Amino acid sequence: MFVPDRKPDQGFSLLELLVGVAILFVLAALMMPQAGRFWEAYQLDTATQTLTSNLEFARYTAISHGTAVTVSFYASARYYELFEDLNGNGSREPEEHLMGAYTLPRRVAFSGAGLLGPPASPSGTVTDPISFSDDRLVFNARGKLQNGLGCIYLKNDSNDVSAVSFNLAGRMKVYTWDERTRGWR
Repeated sequence: MFVPDRKPDQGFSLLELLVGVAILFVLAALMMPQAGRFWEAYQLDTATQTLTSNLEFARYTAISHGTAVTVSFYASARYYELFEDLNGNGSREPEEHLMGAYTLPRRVAFSGAGLLGPPASPSGTVTDPISFSDDRLVFNARGKLQNGLGCIYLKNDSNDVSAVSFNLAGRMKVYTWDERTRGWR
């Protein structure tokens, strides 16, 4: 076995350390934009998954408790809440159980500006990031949408977009916007 001709107490020279550190800085500088981009995509994906999980939870709670469950969205505040709507008025009263209140991640907002929608069959420009009437989605006691069809659009600072949409049967589907094709997939 070949052993280098170096004494055990001999370390790296200052020049070797400086070159190593410079290489690390160059690699870090090249990786930073990608790391930031990855983080923004991750936040959008997490927000979308959390929203879909909460919508499923609201639906199953409506069925299991035999009561309407309302999901109210506050787009400008990047916030939404789920509650059992015992009197069916769409507003949370003190006696109605709050099932959860959620804020979107810092760089994610309810927005669909500049997109075509709805995702299943785009027919025009998206004007409202929550297309359910009064920015409320209501599941009746059978788990069906009480207030018609609609879509919820989420966008991050890098202009990645996802949309949560419901069809006539009340099934939820998640779409993502493809900027290259200017369409949903």
